Amino acid sequence: MTDVAQLRKRVQKAIEQARRESADHRALVHEAQRAYDEFLEQRAIPAFRSMAVVLKSEGLWWEVMTPSGEVRLVPDRRRAEGNSLDFDPTATPPQPMVTVNCGRGSRMTHIERPVKPGTPGAAALTEDDVIEMLLEMVKPWLS
Repeated sequence: MTDVAQLRKRVQKAIEQARRESADHRALVHEAQRAYDEFLEQRAIPAFRSMAVVLKSEGLWWEVMTPSGEVRLVPDRRRAEGNSLDFDPTATPPQPMVTVNCGRGSRMTHIERPVKPGTPGAAALTEDDVIEMLLEMVKPWLS
């Protein structure tokens, strides 16, 4: 039979450890969110806007939308489709994620992945990384 006093000590230790880990995670997410906000304003939104301008010059009408904390590149006539960039605080480490929604007939494809796999977070991403990701993600609409 388990000694109740020993079990209580183990439970208290587990509670304290969980609280420390939770506080560390909150601090990590807060720092990552700050880096993401800077990345979004200084590198991601300009890259999305540049891509929209170039696509329009090629006769492909795309629009950039910037709801709070996110940027989207959507085809002019199919707003349910497109590419969006958002912050995922649940990822390890917390980082920007791109979501692609593409329709073929009545079937919708949904893909979600990091902007640049293997990159530790938003602070390490460049505008060129965003452009490379967008070039890859808009391919279904270019054919």
